[in-house]
Amino acid sequence: MMGQTQSTAVPKIMSKPLNLPKQQRTQKRMEKVVETTEKMLINMGLEKISIPEVANESGVPRASIYQFFPTKYDLLRHIALQHLHVLIAELKTVGLQVVLDHPNQPITIYGPLITAEMIRTTAKFYNDSDVASMLILGGAVTQHSYLEYQVELQKVSATMRQGLKMLNIDEFIPAKPDTMTILIELIFTCMKHGYYTESYISEEICQEAYRIAMSYLAALKNNVFKLDQVKKIGLQVQD
Repeated sequence: MMGQTQSTAVPKIMSKPLNLPKQQRTQKRMEKVVETTEKMLINMGLEKISIPEVANESGVPRASIYQFFPTKYDLLRHIALQHLHVLIAELKTVGLQVVLDHPNQPITIYGPLITAEMIRTTAKFYNDSDVASMLILGGAVTQHSYLEYQVELQKVSATMRQGLKMLNIDEFIPAKPDTMTILIELIFTCMKHGYYTESYISEEICQEAYRIAMSYLAALKNNVFKLDQVKKIGLQVQD
């Protein structure tokens, strides 16, 4: 076990959170706005979306939309986070199911099983949702969106760490830097490549995501491929 100090720091979000509706009638209106925007994203693309266009299509007054979403980017990051929350809930469920199906196993068993299921679940989620793929895999629409994504991914990381601790599994994934979040980001990067090149996450992309994830986990477990070791190798060659 590698002695690492657990970090509770999360990315600092500079702008104010959105003022989301509380009254039921207003919530219904905003749900209509979100539903309309998602349809427009599929039919028109990201660049052509605007608050006036959404207002015309949804029948919700422009002033009412601006009250909660001052810009189209606020509206889009709200939708992206909704989808991300769904994905995160699914990932937590599949991770727990692996543990329930295979109780009292070492990390060498849980690691490959959970990683494989998370990759399959993530690929299916994005393949089933054009909007999620466009807004999340396509790239955060603002810096604020990116920081919010990081906060959500760190929540997943923290949940996974808590699960490993409860199972009394020897943890070899350092918390600083947050290598669990980095692992998730590596998987997402493979997904992004599939989305940009094929508009789809294929089985081949899932295979590469698994290969990268398992290689990273193995390197962490064995504490290898360290930069300071490269200098030592160079000195040995000179000798």
